[in-house]
Amino acid sequence: MSDIVEESRLSRPTVYKYAGTKDEVFATIVRTGLERAAAAAERAAAEAGTAEEKVLGVLTVKLEVAIRLWQDSPTHAYELLAAASAHTPEPVGAYMDHLARLLTDALAEAVPGTARQAAEVLLTFTRGLEDDLRDAEAARRDLGTGVQMITRGALDRPSAPARLTSGPQPEGTPS
Repeated sequence: MSDIVEESRLSRPTVYKYAGTKDEVFATIVRTGLERAAAAAERAAAEAGTAEEKVLGVLTVKLEVAIRLWQDSPTHAYELLAAASAHTPEPVGAYMDHLARLLTDALAEAVPGTARQAAEVLLTFTRGLEDDLRDAEAARRDLGTGVQMITRGALDRPSAPARLTSGPQPEGTPS
């Protein structure tokens, strides 16, 4: 709230009168930011040509949101990301579901049976990159490389995913 008071150049009581409680302000900021990011992800998917380009566009938007947060407030980035999830689970969940749908749609034509699974793997990969954004260029580079590896693997193998085994298979079991 101090940042809002300082930025708006209004008194603290005036800010509270028009903005509401700190939690209400936080929820509004998170909701607005996620709505903008969702719209940007939609544009990125719509403007891209190939499935891989669509996936990279959508995930780049997601990564850039985290990078901006990290650059704006490096000491509070983790706290803010965790607080957004804890205090505003509905818009955060809706945003993640929206990204998953965009990714699934991008991959569905080529791999309808595993598109949702590939989308979830790609989102998990991107969340991993967001854990350490001290080197934003490295995260961007890694995102491009990872998207390329994951999408090409998903698109090249449209059959059922391989099963993990813990040891030798019994006779007669397909390997």
